[in-house]
Amino acid sequence: MTLIELSISLMILAIALGALFMVLPSVQAAFNREQERTNSNDQARLAVEEMDKEIRSGNLLYDPKNENDPTHFIVPYMSMRVYTQTNADSRIPGTRCVQWRIYNNVLQRRAWAQDWQNGGVVEGWRTVATGIVNNSLSPTVPAFQLDPDASKGNRTVNITILSRDSTEAGSNVPVQISESVTGRDTEYGYPASVCSAIPPYPPN
Repeated sequence: MTLIELSISLMILAIALGALFMVLPSVQAAFNREQERTNSNDQARLAVEEMDKEIRSGNLLYDPKNENDPTHFIVPYMSMRVYTQTNADSRIPGTRCVQWRIYNNVLQRRAWAQDWQNGGVVEGWRTVATGIVNNSLSPTVPAFQLDPDASKGNRTVNITILSRDSTEAGSNVPVQISESVTGRDTEYGYPASVCSAIPPYPPN
């Protein structure tokens, strides 16, 4: 191989490597975006599955349209309370009040025992899913609503969770996860005030 041929080969190799290094960052960024989008969607789906279990085993549902404590980011249709016996065999007490809220694009959950005022269990907020954009869209999209069909007896919750990864918050279309869940024993023999006394909210 002559010196000229070697020079040409090295020049072609340099051009090819240059093109590769120019494309590589965008490929990596696209991969990272897709990974974050997948993680965000998976979190949202798992959250809906958890809500599904709690509502199906719920004894009392509070109407999400009446949830209203803006000081603690509890707003109508973006928060929900359920008195539930899900996982009752594995915790003490078995039945608990569970509260969900969407706050700053995060879906959070906490729970408390009915006797919390006498030293019973009070859990702090736990982040269940991130990238939840129901209350940051215009117009906002209700996350929790009781089904208006009177024949369902205020026992069915329509859940709509919109998930979007943060890397493209202003451009990509949210993924919508929707489900209608009916409580099996809801409002049969349980006082409507069982979860009306809400423990103090922990710092956000």
